[in-house]
Amino acid sequence: MRTDLSQPTGTFAERKNDTIPRLLIVPPRHSSPLVDAQDHKIALSLVTDVTLSLCRSRLYEVIAPHSAMKLTSGPIWEEMLPADYVVLTDVVLCQRELPFALMSIDVVATGPGRRIYRSEVELRSGALQGIHDSFCAVLADKICGEIGAYELQQYRRTGAASAYVHYLIAMQRRDRNDLTSLLRAQKSLERSIQLSPDFAPALAQLARTKTLEWLERGSADRTLLHDARHLAQRAYCYAPNDSASLREIGHATLYLHDLPGARELFEAAHEFAPNHADLLVDQADVLTHLSRHDEAEAKISRALSLNPLAPDDYYWIAGAVSFFRGEYQQALARLSAMESPGLALRLMAACAAMLHDKEAAAAYREQALARDPAFTVEKWQSLYPAPNPADTAHYLDALLLAGFSRGA
Repeated sequence: MRTDLSQPTGTFAERKNDTIPRLLIVPPRHSSPLVDAQDHKIALSLVTDVTLSLCRSRLYEVIAPHSAMKLTSGPIWEEMLPADYVVLTDVVLCQRELPFALMSIDVVATGPGRRIYRSEVELRSGALQGIHDSFCAVLADKICGEIGAYELQQYRRTGAASAYVHYLIAMQRRDRNDLTSLLRAQKSLERSIQLSPDFAPALAQLARTKTLEWLERGSADRTLLHDARHLAQRAYCYAPNDSASLREIGHATLYLHDLPGARELFEAAHEFAPNHADLLVDQADVLTHLSRHDEAEAKISRALSLNPLAPDDYYWIAGAVSFFRGEYQQALARLSAMESPGLALRLMAACAAMLHDKEAAAAYREQALARDPAFTVEKWQSLYPAPNPADTAHYLDALLLAGFSRGA
């Protein structure tokens, strides 16, 4: 690792002096062959959960976990430091009579290149919640000085220690939204809730997987969405100041075709976590459905600045924003950044058709139909909320131009 952090360079490092501090938490990058693989995975999920918790702060910005993982996987990530503070984590094996895994934590101020904090914590299942809480508190204190007890309270995880372990195992899904990954995560989350029925993070995350499962299945049956909303409402009852539960109520509500209600919920969640990139993406999504495309562009651009190496759903929503603004080339460029375009292949075909690229439109259409042979334009129209007739006609005409069947 480069030792001189005082002169970060590159696009991400260009920070305005008048912005609030930006924090990058680097997940454990390499696992020693002596460290149990499951301990390393738990550490990765723990660092991700800490990062998401810290996104609630109004005192600093946090680079989203997905970008942190991708940014730091390269050999020269130090040359592209996007942050004023970098937290370096690692997992090592402590060799004693009974060996155990330790996670080291170093906080570095990149301006002076000075380490301002170092600690090591033992990765025991019964101690993970305590590590989460103290990790959040230490970072907030070291970076922002004294903060109130109310802010510290927001970071605390409650529930049985074993329930938190199952929650972290489910979080290993990260941004994989294929059906197999979603169902596997649901099993861990259900086990977590069995052990601790009032554990709000697990309830909210289970709600999210239910909504994503509905999207993946593309079914007219909305039972999964109602289940998701009910789970998220339970989470909200236990943790009314947690943005995650409000976000998931809004997520399900969006696809239950209550667009004003979804927008209100996302805005309420944003009040609790104003620098959370995922919430900005959700706001961009609902604003697109409400045909407020310039506002949606502002939200998605802000989200991408906080998560510059974003997961696929960011680029999917960004592509939709560009499409409805008539920026078809930009839309296709954004969609092409997806690692697994999946359902977005239909939108890619529509963009190519609007650019009069018949060959590309046909190629994207065939890939989309190979994934979902039963897809028709009428099926899409019945599933997704689109209150503006002009926007609906815009997209449906583009799908037809790309060669998709209208339906029965």
